[in-house]
Amino acid sequence: MSETGTVRRGQLREGTAEEIRVLLARRRISAAELARRAGMKQSTLARRMTGEIAFDLDDLEVIADVLGVTILDLLPSAMVRPNNR
Repeated sequence: MSETGTVRRGQLREGTAEEIRVLLARRRISAAELARRAGMKQSTLARRMTGEIAFDLDDLEVIADVLGVTILDLLPSAMVRPNNR
C-alpha cells in the first residue's frame, strides 16, 4: 500500500501469490503438491500464482486449510489491517 493508502491494481493478487510461495517453501511443498491436495488443476493454480488470474475466496480457504494457516496468513502483511470496528 502506498503512503496515500491506495493500492496498485493487482498488488493484492501478486502479494498473495508471494505469501503462498513463501509458505510452500517453508513447508517444502511444491505447487504441484498443493494443487493435488487442494483438489485444483495444476494449470489453474499456476495461473493464479503468476497473477494471470486472481485467487477467489474459495481457493484461498482450501489453500489455507492445506497449509494449516488462516486466510489472513495468505494475504500480504502490509495490506492486512487489524479489525478496529
